[in-house]
Amino acid sequence: MNRALEKADELRPNWDADDVHDVRVALRRCRTMADTLREVNPDPGWRKLKKASKELFHTLGDLRDTQVEQEWVEKLGSRGDPARKHMLQLLSRREKKCWQSAEQALGDFDRKLWRKLLRKLPGKARFFPLESVVFQRQALEKFNEAVALYQRARRNPSSVAWHRTRIGVKRFRYVVENFLPHRYEVWSSDMKQIQDLLGDVHDLDVLRADIRKESSTLAPANVAEWLEKISTERKRRLTEFRLKTSEKDSPWLVWRAGFQWGHALIAAVPSETRAASYAS
Repeated sequence: MNRALEKADELRPNWDADDVHDVRVALRRCRTMADTLREVNPDPGWRKLKKASKELFHTLGDLRDTQVEQEWVEKLGSRGDPARKHMLQLLSRREKKCWQSAEQALGDFDRKLWRKLLRKLPGKARFFPLESVVFQRQALEKFNEAVALYQRARRNPSSVAWHRTRIGVKRFRYVVENFLPHRYEVWSSDMKQIQDLLGDVHDLDVLRADIRKESSTLAPANVAEWLEKISTERKRRLTEFRLKTSEKDSPWLVWRAGFQWGHALIAAVPSETRAASYAS
């Protein structure tokens, strides 16, 4: 919560993409922890935290999505490409609107309430210790949800299905990252890689949809070229994702095995030994 305040103060005047990302990450972590802790220690403070951060979190998300799409357009298109020029102009206008909404949300962000919650909530967060079986059960529930979404995406590999899988993995990761640090120490690399691959697929799907919307203003050959580029990048990442998750030491199997052991064993085994054990 302190980091969210500190980073929010750095947004103005430039609204740099990295700064926007940092504030989003800080707020998301607060909101994720509030969701988890609300289930184990009901307190109105968690709801107040979610409400206080909602508008800023979502408006920054829209701004961040636009900035990421701009990066993809710059990456995939060469200078002088009509589609690149058109999309950058379009996204620049969209970014301005998103920035105005985020600027208003930042001005409305109730720092006084946030600091009040910051004094109150830490004590509520210590109701159960880290690595508690309560958090293990929550993480396992999120894991099972992510696996179910993944299986659906395998059967019907649509952009929506892969996006939902990404969200499922993300929610599982947040519980492990914040409440099961011993597991996260071992699993973080795989979690980040999978989330990044699916994140890229989602970004490319969004760009593809926007290119199609603008197809009437662009030359058909130019549109076809961009759709082919996007398809190539998308397929490469999905292939990498499938290979990683279908191996004998697939992260899905490793993560599942991590919940078959007791808390005391996980806590007592050095990280190197755990890593070897999980992979075996």
